[in-house]
Amino acid sequence: MNQLSWQMLVSLIFLASFSFHPRAVLAHASPSLASPAQKGTFSHDAKGLEKQYDPFLKALSKRDASSIDENYKIFFIPEPDKWFATYFKKEDVEQLGWDQEAENENEKKSLVTITNLVGRGMRFHAHCKPPSGNPQSRLAPKAEAITPMQAVPVEQFEIEFVGDNGKKFSTLGNFVYVDGAFRFVGKGAYPFWSMPDATAPKH
Repeated sequence: MNQLSWQMLVSLIFLASFSFHPRAVLAHASPSLASPAQKGTFSHDAKGLEKQYDPFLKALSKRDASSIDENYKIFFIPEPDKWFATYFKKEDVEQLGWDQEAENENEKKSLVTITNLVGRGMRFHAHCKPPSGNPQSRLAPKAEAITPMQAVPVEQFEIEFVGDNGKKFSTLGNFVYVDGAFRFVGKGAYPFWSMPDATAPKH
């Protein structure tokens, strides 16, 4: 497979993950089903995020399903109802908690899929940096976005996953730093509560 075809395949996989709409899937789920998030002690910078990814990527290389699940828990917001209540209206909190759980499960599955395609069983390493431009300048948030009552401290990082075989892929992630670790809140120009639905009809 030539380099252009490979890049197109990677792009299609990540585009497909944008089409997943967690709100529809978990509309009747229970917050008690959410996996408890681990607490971390990672530095609040790009290097800290790289170290946070390391145990999860190591588990991916070993193809250990239980270890993959356990080491990804660090990316979930701990006590999501309490955290979302700080920034959003009371009536939106429960749904946001369900949505962030689905968003993380979808991201975990996406990373498992793409690393298997790029280099099955290969050891990957994350290289993180702030975005070089403003991704939001090229895309407007969805019109029906849930609006927070106060600004949410979302941080964006360009993350390049590089395998020991030299192959790599990258994504743009949104995170909030809570209890000493980065918690994933969607990829692309906006966090999941504002990110446009790729399947929505264009007007």
